[in-house]
Amino acid sequence: MIDRTGAFRVKRAIGVLVMLILLGFAALPTLWVLILAFRAPDAVFEPIWESPLKLTFANLFKITRSEFPGALMNSFITAGSSTVLAMLIGVPAGFALAKSRLSGKFIASWVLLLLRMAPPVGFVIPLFLVYVNAGMIDSYSGLVIAYMTLTLPLVTWSMWNSFAQVPDELIEAAIMDGASLAKAFVLVALPAARPGAVAAAILAFLVAWNDFFYSLIITRSNTTTAPVAVMNFISFDSVDWASIAVASIALTLPILPLVAIANRYIVQSLSGAVKG
Repeated sequence: MIDRTGAFRVKRAIGVLVMLILLGFAALPTLWVLILAFRAPDAVFEPIWESPLKLTFANLFKITRSEFPGALMNSFITAGSSTVLAMLIGVPAGFALAKSRLSGKFIASWVLLLLRMAPPVGFVIPLFLVYVNAGMIDSYSGLVIAYMTLTLPLVTWSMWNSFAQVPDELIEAAIMDGASLAKAFVLVALPAARPGAVAAAILAFLVAWNDFFYSLIITRSNTTTAPVAVMNFISFDSVDWASIAVASIALTLPILPLVAIANRYIVQSLSGAVKG
């Protein structure tokens, strides 16, 4: 018994050690970015242990005087708008696909799957040509519509799966009690699929927030988003690594509270939990 207990403790210690090593390896880029964000320009490439006191807050003030804060606001506007519109359209669409008895549901599922798998380059060329003729280049509406090609299929597919887990008996009981289909959707089906809706909204926002390709092609100076604005710190003869590090932190911080608050909903959605 003692030998087995000792062997179990050794295996457990080895497992914990391996996990800590992997976590440290995964956290190394984040730690490196934090160090770069506060390093003096002349000490960026010096090891931290050789000049640990060469830290400065000048990089933070420098980025506030650039165009990056405006680009960050553009990211909030476009990502938030595309997420709201995708939820307004995709949630009812997912409910209809999950609970209707239409014969074309199989085709619809393949269309949604293809839209989710298609790369952005497949959409950006025709969108760009249309936007040029319609005068929608460098506009919020143009970028939001472009993001909808990414967020709407994602939300519709996710909500289709979430509503499929809601028992049909709940909706039928609400209709038998006198509720209309729309009221049964709002009062019964949507609360039951709330974890999936929250998870879909977060994932859609993250997809639009992290987009680089659409913003690079469609926007110019007025509606440039934060991922593209990071390129302004790169010139022909130099790279401002400290400002890039600060910008990457600014791009990450708004996402952390959102994910932390909605973490339990994401877990419930991925585990298939549905509460009535």
